[in-house]
Amino acid sequence: MFNDNFYKGFFAFFVTKFRVSFLLIFLILVYGILSLITIPKESSPDIKIGLISIKTPYIGVNPIDIDRSITEKIEKEIKDIDGIKKIKSSSSVGFSSVIAELDNGVISRDVISDIREAIDNISLPEDAETPLISEISSSNELMFEVLLYGNRNKFDNFSLNSKAKKLQSLLEGKYGIVSINIGSADLKLRGGISDESDYELKVLLSKQKLESLGLNIGNISNIIRSNNKNTPIGNYIVGDLKYDFRFDGELANIEELKNIVIRGNGESFVKLGDIAEFKKEYKTDKTINYLGFYNQKDYNYISLVFNKEKGGSVFKTSKKAKEKLQEIIKNDKDFFGLELKYIKDMSELIKDDYKNLGSTAVTTIILVFITILLFVGFRESLIASFLLPLSFLITFIVLDILGLSLNFLTNFSLVLTLGIAIDTIIVIIEGASERLKLGYSRLNSILLAVYDLKAPLISGTLTTLSAFLPLMFLPGIMGKFLSYIPITVFSTLLAALILSLTVSSTLFLKLSRKQKTFHINESFENMLSEKEREYLAKDRQGKAKKTKNTLNIRERFLDFLGRRYFKLLLKMINSFRARLLSVILPIIFLLITFVLLSPKIGFTLFPATDEGVMDVFIKAKTGTDNSSLEKYVKVINNSLSSYPEVKVFKVSIRGNTIDLYIELFDKLERKEKSMRSLFEIERLVADDLKVLKSEGLKVEVETLKNGPPGVKAVGIKLIASNNKYLDTLKQVSDDFEEYLRGIPGTKNVSTSSEDNPGQFVFKFDKSKLDFVGLVPDDILREVFAYTSGLKAGSIKSEYEDNNIKLLVSDFDKNLSPDDINNLVITTKIGKIRVGDFADYKFMKSLSMINREDGKIIISVEADNTKDFLPSEIQPKLVEFAKNYNYPKGISFEAGGENEENNDLIISTIKSFFIALFLIFTILVFQFNSYSKPIIILYSVVLALLGVNIGLYLTGNPYSMPFGIGFIALTGVVVNDAIILVDRINKNVDRLERHKKDTLKKDYLIAVSSAGKSRLQPIIVTTLTTIFGVLPLAMQDEFWAGLGFTIIFGLFAGSFMTLFIIPSLYYQLFLRKRGR
Repeated sequence: MFNDNFYKGFFAFFVTKFRVSFLLIFLILVYGILSLITIPKESSPDIKIGLISIKTPYIGVNPIDIDRSITEKIEKEIKDIDGIKKIKSSSSVGFSSVIAELDNGVISRDVISDIREAIDNISLPEDAETPLISEISSSNELMFEVLLYGNRNKFDNFSLNSKAKKLQSLLEGKYGIVSINIGSADLKLRGGISDESDYELKVLLSKQKLESLGLNIGNISNIIRSNNKNTPIGNYIVGDLKYDFRFDGELANIEELKNIVIRGNGESFVKLGDIAEFKKEYKTDKTINYLGFYNQKDYNYISLVFNKEKGGSVFKTSKKAKEKLQEIIKNDKDFFGLELKYIKDMSELIKDDYKNLGSTAVTTIILVFITILLFVGFRESLIASFLLPLSFLITFIVLDILGLSLNFLTNFSLVLTLGIAIDTIIVIIEGASERLKLGYSRLNSILLAVYDLKAPLISGTLTTLSAFLPLMFLPGIMGKFLSYIPITVFSTLLAALILSLTVSSTLFLKLSRKQKTFHINESFENMLSEKEREYLAKDRQGKAKKTKNTLNIRERFLDFLGRRYFKLLLKMINSFRARLLSVILPIIFLLITFVLLSPKIGFTLFPATDEGVMDVFIKAKTGTDNSSLEKYVKVINNSLSSYPEVKVFKVSIRGNTIDLYIELFDKLERKEKSMRSLFEIERLVADDLKVLKSEGLKVEVETLKNGPPGVKAVGIKLIASNNKYLDTLKQVSDDFEEYLRGIPGTKNVSTSSEDNPGQFVFKFDKSKLDFVGLVPDDILREVFAYTSGLKAGSIKSEYEDNNIKLLVSDFDKNLSPDDINNLVITTKIGKIRVGDFADYKFMKSLSMINREDGKIIISVEADNTKDFLPSEIQPKLVEFAKNYNYPKGISFEAGGENEENNDLIISTIKSFFIALFLIFTILVFQFNSYSKPIIILYSVVLALLGVNIGLYLTGNPYSMPFGIGFIALTGVVVNDAIILVDRINKNVDRLERHKKDTLKKDYLIAVSSAGKSRLQPIIVTTLTTIFGVLPLAMQDEFWAGLGFTIIFGLFAGSFMTLFIIPSLYYQLFLRKRGR
């Protein structure tokens, strides 16, 4: 091992050429800080999540007909396209939505091309709009949503929309603002197909006046279109130049539209303004909005969503946009009396993330500094505390080079690696410090530590990286997000390893104090090689020997601890019974924890956390008009404005639903002011709104969740073999909904489809049509035009083109079936009454029809309350489903978050075993043995015992964060065992090389000496890692599962490693050796 090149090797270079090391440190500092400044900061990474959306509007058509005529056809046509993994769809009134989930690794543009080609071959209804095919991605272009609000007595929806349009025209496309959408960001996420700010110019025609002119609505549309177009007539030479020629005929304003001359069938003619009323109506005019704050309410508002250009700085662009907004609001008289309120502010959310990251990092470094100070020394703690942020700067450089951003996943990974990286950094420094105390020179101390510990340190780091590697290949949307974790972890841990083996030597050489004394450690010195002893003897010259009386308090404590541990371990491994019990008892206790504690620990995929945001959905019966729901706003406003924790709340009444968005003050701010948590406010608001349930309304209160949206914690899927069983399927879902409501711990119970008030189904008498020579289309087009309106081009307003929509004033609001029957329309045979050729009947209908891979499904779902876990509720629901007496054509499948993410859960478990295999392979390569790696991996079993006890004591369930934490723990907990086994190997090897006649006692001492030599390092690395992860575990419930998994697992695994690994090693390899 040691020769003339001892001071000339690669690792010695960074000591002998220390100026190069300082240049390298300077380069990392400068480049790292520049990378940190320039690297894009985002809330979430922009990833391809592998979802293709196919949306098809078919205005006015009921869900059953949408499903039969559009959705089912699209599903059948695209289901066999290569690369499509799963298809989900929904059919609602006037709208078909199909979502195709792609296999991992598939190129989405190729699939989109195949889908487009397949849909071109489908015969869709003539009146249905062209399907819109697009890829769904995790957009990170949102900057903020701003609420423009004022007294509702002064500002109605139309005036707010007009002012929002003015802001849009002044700011959009400038200052890095790529777009401004008017209407809540939530509406966009729910799949809206047009800007909520668009208004239509309604032309309400008098039915009687039309009939007197002998015209219909289609004739009026054609007249308007012919009077509202520009017509190019060519490009011609005049003189020496070519000029364009065209007729300008576009309408410039509403007055010109009113003055269009309408000629009847006879000689009569009128102006359009004589037979129609004109009305501007924004789409949001159909929405009733309220905004409020603590002790303030009854404001009207409109939302503007600001988006930045891709790759732009959210901080700079957001700051500039806010400055311009404030400038306009302050100086433009059109906005006097209006104010702004920012919500979903990405720049502020990202700043808070970095404040938390910085706070956690500072706390971790302080705790690590104190731990190393107490157990090793002041100068060593300085080195470790400097190298940790230096490894982070290298990570920023790597992320910048790879073109990645800083986002919540990289931040999470950095926080996670805070505790893990210090384990790598401290090993060499602590090893060098111990050799320095023995009497070695600073140069020899650091070089001997590097040469002695480099192999186990490298393999230990590789095992940790191997644990994270499988996370790069998890399936689904969540898998694509989690794949960002290994990239950051790899960068930080490899940086920590390289720094530990290189520049840490320079820092130790220059910062450590030259020792004038040395102390004796017989057990350690007995295992040194001849060359090491030679160096030691030489370096001790001129130094005074320390006695027990001259040791400081720390040295006395560690010396006492080492001697007691040595005696206890020696006694333990010398007894077969003790060795046997040390191996068997942990397994017995682990099985006991699985039997007794695991059921109480429970499982939830994503723990609930206080994110400070909640939504409330209040639903009336489908078909209820929004104006009839406004009477409930008083109850809502009085409730929400009474809580000082509420920063802002908004109420939006659309159709039969009242949507509430409630944002609380920041969690830290609430904590400082002794305010209540999100979950307490959630319970209080739910109690306040119980009065609405007595009015027949459904109330769901949901807090913002981590993890994939759209799936509730528990649920069941009821399946109909085809759509003729829809009514039966709905009846069965009602039974399940009633049962689920009765299970303790459930809230927000709902089904994916509800009864509509019903539908009036008209049917033509074909014999009557045949008799007069008509076909259904001769009548249907005219009926549709009268009832739903007809577009007649567009007209330019101050800021944009707006559609002209023709309607018959009689049918502008409501109509009855008899109104349809009594409708007189003009056909090729003259005027006819619709009721003379058709009749109607009343039928039940559903609000929505959902499919998954072609199967018609109604999901019955619920959230769990804070006091219950999904694992306590889901089995009861599944048991009920198994025992239910299903009618013909109906079956069931398990649902809920666990079932929806089943692939992710199974893959995470597989990842754990793949990680174990990779770790085992690395250890086999290092030790050239199968049995020694098995001894090392036994530490994972020991760690799991600690994890179960820790989760039970802290009240954290098994979860996805637990899974990630345990995978990380698997890679970390084996590190101490690797170095310990490596030390035992070296001690035994030196013993057998230098002592031919070995005794049994010699082997016992060799093993115990190895344990003693690793006692302090294991205590230090375990405590630094635990304290490194502790701030993360204390942040909130989501991080707690991950943090406490590592803390308790590492504590139990490391403590028992000190006793059980030496016992196992001796039992398997040494008990038959020696005399």
